[in-house]
Amino acid sequence: MIFSRSILSEILPLKHSSDEICRILNNIGLEVESFQRKVAPSRVVVGKILECFRHPDADKLNICKVAVFGDEVLQIVCGAKNARVGIYVAVALEGAVLPQITIKKAKLRGVESCGMLCSASELGFPAINDGIMELDCSIGELVIGKELSEYPTFCDEVYEVSITPNRGDCMSLLGIARDLSVAFETSIKPMQFKTPDNSPGIGRVLQIVSDEKHNSNLMYRALEVDLCKVNVKDSLFLAYNELLDTDCLKNVINLATLYSGVILNAYPQSFCQLGEIGQNKVILHLKKDENGFESVYFGDKKLSTIGVYGYISSRDSNNVCGSEFIIVESSYIPPEVISLNVCENKPKNLDNAIFQRASRGSNPNLLFGLDVLCNLISSECKKNDKECVIYDDIQELVLDKEREAMVVEIPLISKMIGLEIETTRIIGILKSLGFDVGMPNDGILTITPPAFRHDISNIADISEEIIRFIGIDNVPSAPLCISQKNQITDESEVYKFRRNLAKSAIYSGFSEVVNFVFYNRDKLHNYGFSVLDSKLDLKNPITNDLNTLRTTLLCGLLDSALLNKNNGFSGVSIFELGYAYNSSREQKVLLSFLQSGFTTKEHYPLTKGNRGDFFSFADRISSVIGDFELIRLDSKIALFHKTQSAKIIKNGEEIGIIATLHPQFADNLENTYLCEIDVDKLSRAIPKVEQYSKFQKVVRDLSIVIDKKIAYYMVKDSILSLNIAEIIKFYPLDVYVDEKLGDNQSLTIRFEIQSMVKTLEEKDILEITDRVLAILKDKFSIDLR
Repeated sequence: MIFSRSILSEILPLKHSSDEICRILNNIGLEVESFQRKVAPSRVVVGKILECFRHPDADKLNICKVAVFGDEVLQIVCGAKNARVGIYVAVALEGAVLPQITIKKAKLRGVESCGMLCSASELGFPAINDGIMELDCSIGELVIGKELSEYPTFCDEVYEVSITPNRGDCMSLLGIARDLSVAFETSIKPMQFKTPDNSPGIGRVLQIVSDEKHNSNLMYRALEVDLCKVNVKDSLFLAYNELLDTDCLKNVINLATLYSGVILNAYPQSFCQLGEIGQNKVILHLKKDENGFESVYFGDKKLSTIGVYGYISSRDSNNVCGSEFIIVESSYIPPEVISLNVCENKPKNLDNAIFQRASRGSNPNLLFGLDVLCNLISSECKKNDKECVIYDDIQELVLDKEREAMVVEIPLISKMIGLEIETTRIIGILKSLGFDVGMPNDGILTITPPAFRHDISNIADISEEIIRFIGIDNVPSAPLCISQKNQITDESEVYKFRRNLAKSAIYSGFSEVVNFVFYNRDKLHNYGFSVLDSKLDLKNPITNDLNTLRTTLLCGLLDSALLNKNNGFSGVSIFELGYAYNSSREQKVLLSFLQSGFTTKEHYPLTKGNRGDFFSFADRISSVIGDFELIRLDSKIALFHKTQSAKIIKNGEEIGIIATLHPQFADNLENTYLCEIDVDKLSRAIPKVEQYSKFQKVVRDLSIVIDKKIAYYMVKDSILSLNIAEIIKFYPLDVYVDEKLGDNQSLTIRFEIQSMVKTLEEKDILEITDRVLAILKDKFSIDLR
C-alpha cells in the first residue's frame, strides 16, 4: 500500500513529522518499506497557455504563448499532443534543474523557446498521462507564477507500507488512517453521501435476484453520469499504486477501492444495451457458474465472478464518453470461501488485485464503499459542470451474519502482555478500533470484533491489538515464570523409540535416506508388490513417475543404491524409516534396509575388501532390532530370490522379511540383500534385569544326523519344550553335507549349560544331553554322528 501525506490528510488530520509517522507505523505493525520526499524542482511554476499554434517548420511541434508572471508571457516550443489554449501547466523556467535536464533558452527549428512545459515524470513524479501535465484545482488554487513546490501535492511525503496477509483491512487508506487515528488519539474525518431528494428510484431500472443459497454480499446503485478524468492529485495516488488507467470508469473504481477497502465494480450501459431508462429494467442474477464460483449474470451472459474478476477490470480500456447509464456494485465474500474455491478450481481469468483483497478479507461495509464512489463521481462532475444523476436507494443481496462476542478476563490480558493496564485504556483502544465492548461484570469484558477484522478470533489476538498501541518498548523486562507440564506422551515415546532404531542402524554402519512417499505404480506391480485400490489412488499426481503412494520402502532403497553404484561407490549400506500404505490406503511404519557390494573398503590387511553375505547382513539387522529367528519364505515378490528369502520371527511373531535381491533385477548391484520390518510389531518393552549364576558354565557340542527336509526351528521347538532350566543357550554351530549321508545332513548344535544352584557334575550334563537326544530321536529319528 502506497500513500502520500497530502492524500492521507484528506481523511486524517496530521500534525506529526515524517519520522514520527514512520516510527508509529512500524510500532503498530504496519512496516514502512520505503519513504521518499517528492518535491518539484525549483523554478518550476504554474503557467497558463494563452495561445497555441503549429510550428511553421515542424508538424509535430506547437508554439505556445504561456503566462507565467502577471503580464509576462513566454514563448515555448512544445511537442505534446495535449497542449491547447486555456489549460494550466507546469512550466520549467530557464535555469530550472530537472532530474534529467537543465533548462536553457534554445532555438527549435529556428523558433526561440524560453522554457519547457513538463510532464509529471519529467519532474520526478509518476507518469499520469501522455504529454504534458494538466494542472487542476485539486492541488489547490491555481496561481499563475506560483512555484509548483509550494503546493502540498508537489511537496509531499510518500510512504510505502508492507501489509501482512492477516491485515486485509489495512489495504486501504481508511484502514491506515483508522490505525493511525488510534495511535495519535485523533478522529477520522467523516465521509457521508446523500442522494438529492428529487432523485429517481433505483427500483425502476434495476433488480438483483438469486434463486439459491449464497455466501456473497452484493449492493448496487445506479447513475447517469458524464464521467470526468480523475484529477491530478488522485491520479498521482493511483499512479503510486500502479492502478492508473486510461479508462475514466476504471480509475474512479480503483480510487474508491483504495480509499474504502470495499471491492467495487461497474457495469456501463453497453453490457445490456439498455434502451430508454423509464421503459426497461436491468435484472441481474447471482448464481454459481460451472466451477462453483458465485457470479453475476445478465440473461445467459456472465458479467463478473465475485472475488475473482470484475466486469470493469476485465474489459479493454475504453473511455466513457457523454452521459451514460452505469450500475455500480460493491461486493464481499468471506476470505476462507473464495480462497478454498480458487485453490481447488484455479480459474484462468483470475484478477490478482481483486483476489488478493477478497482472500485477505475486504471491507464488508458495502454501503460505505458505494458512498465513497458516488461522492468522488458527484464532486468531480460538480467541479467540471458535468451532468450527474444518482438514483435514490439501493438494491442488495446481503446476509446478516453477526460475529460472536468473546468473553475475556481483564487480568488475563495484562498477564499475557506482561503489564498492568487500566481497564479504561483497554476499552478505549478497542472501541477506537471499531470493536464493540461491554463490561457485564468487574474484571470481565465482552468483546465483539468489527466485521472488517477477519484476523481476530481469540484473547491472544485481542492482546496483540492492545500491545500494538501500548508499545512493546513500554513493557518492562521481567523474568519469565515457567510452569511446564510433563512433556512425555505416548506420541513422544513412539517417536523416541523410532529414532532410537534409526540411531542403532547408523551405529551398525547404515546410512539413512529419505525418499518420496510417492512411487511408480507400474514398477510396484512389476516387482510383485501390492498397489493401491484404483478408487483410492492419486487423482492429480505431481509427475507421471510418482503416480501412486508406495506400499514398500524397498523400491526407493533400490533406486538409491543403483544411483550410488553408478556414482562409483563399491559398497552401499542404507536404510529408511518411513510411511508406506496397503492396498486400502491404510498407513503403516516400516524400517527397511539394503546392503550391496563391499561392507568394508579395501585396506590393509583386507586388501580386497570384505564382501557382505546373507548371514552377515542378518547379523547387522540383529544389532538394530535384537535377536530374531529366520523361517524360510516362499515369496511371490519378484524382487526376492526364490530360495534365499526368509520370514523374520521375533517373540513368536512374524515382523518382516529378509531376502537376497533376485539376479533379474540386480543390474550391476552384486551381493545385494534386502530387509523390511513392520515397526509397530517391534516391542518397546523396557529390558528386565535377570539374575546370573555364579557357578561354572559348561559347553557341549552335539552332532546329529537328521533329514535335510527338517528345518532347524522344528528342532529348536522340540528342545525348548523340555523346559530344562540348566540349558541357558543353544544354537546351530555347523552343518555338514556329504554324498554318503544321502538325504540326511550332519547338524552340530552347541549347548551352554549352567545351574543357578551348584556346579554341574558330568552325570548331570549327561542326563541333560540324554533327554535332548531322546526327544529328537522320538520326533525326528535322528542318529548320533
